[in-house]
Amino acid sequence: MKLCKQRQAKNSVLILTSLAVLASPLVLPLQQASAQTLTTVVNFNGTNGAAPRAGVLAGKDGNLYGTTSAGGSQDQGTAFKLTGSNFSTLTTLVNFTGTNGNNPVARLFQASDDNLYGATFTGGTNNLGTLFKLEKTNFTNLTTLLNFNGTNGANPAGRLISGSDGNLWGIASAGGVNSRGTVFKIPLTGGVPTTIVNFNGTNGATPLARLQLGSDGNYYGSASAGGATNDGVVYKLTPAGAITSYNFSGANGRNPRSALIESDGFLYGTSFLGGASNRGAIFRFTLGGGTPVLVASFNGSNGANPTAALTKGSDGNFYGTTSTGGANNKGAIYRLTPGGTLTLLFSFNGTNGATPESTLIQLANGAFYGTTSAEGASGQGTVFKFTP
Repeated sequence: MKLCKQRQAKNSVLILTSLAVLASPLVLPLQQASAQTLTTVVNFNGTNGAAPRAGVLAGKDGNLYGTTSAGGSQDQGTAFKLTGSNFSTLTTLVNFTGTNGNNPVARLFQASDDNLYGATFTGGTNNLGTLFKLEKTNFTNLTTLLNFNGTNGANPAGRLISGSDGNLWGIASAGGVNSRGTVFKIPLTGGVPTTIVNFNGTNGATPLARLQLGSDGNYYGSASAGGATNDGVVYKLTPAGAITSYNFSGANGRNPRSALIESDGFLYGTSFLGGASNRGAIFRFTLGGGTPVLVASFNGSNGANPTAALTKGSDGNFYGTTSTGGANNKGAIYRLTPGGTLTLLFSFNGTNGATPESTLIQLANGAFYGTTSAEGASGQGTVFKFTP
């Protein structure tokens, strides 16, 4: 993802252009799947948004919702709705103005109250980002819940989640006591956030992805930098705020920018770099915590530089995107079996979009939906439907 530069943090925010336990790291051979079907649902043109870096959300009403990091009437980003049998009708819900936030790069989240919640990376009172609510009546009324000020965090990049205590939990990629990011919680109604963790480098730095609430009641996440060798960490966080971090070393991945998902007693994720070819990796570690173990390495041909989390499909396999690599070096869609076989499914070519940075979602029709942050018919990114 491309993220705007944060003004006050001492550490520079990383720029995003954006499975079974194995006894030892193994570079898996590239498997090429038979032809798959990708359909462009929406081409962004600037007026209706540009550069969507977050994926779409399946709303409770059956529509898809999302954000673009740029474009709209002020060229500061939008929130949108997709309707119709093919989700091809786009309605702009909000044009960000800077005052109410700009550059939203996190996926929207629909809470138990049916409102949509989100974050902007910059903008707001201090130009350090905001948290906002779109009210459920028609999702066009935006309420700012929080203006980040540096002390309470800055530049939120990952989506919010619902915590076990009923609060919204999230991460800020910068700010906090050490200017290296925070974990925070805030009531649905907004107000003063509670800082749960101040990252300090040793326990991680620059977290860019949402938290995952594990089945054991703990929270899990990744930080793209920090740790013993500054290659990033994964961490376990108790509800009371005790954090335990586990280091990447390069061989098992480097600079994780994706969220984690839980499956079969493990947590899985992707790293932007590292692995056998230093083009990115898929890793996993046990629920309860542990050093990440390499599952598969990207090598360019099968994709490179993933920023998106894995999605577990209805067939039991994992699906994901890489922001570069593939046949045209414009990004790819891949499949990973539970046994660790990595298969290239689709290579983007520019005409159908490029640089997919977001996590896929699968709907009841079996198809996956996602976004590309670049190219397409108008050069401003796309929403696509992919049928494996």
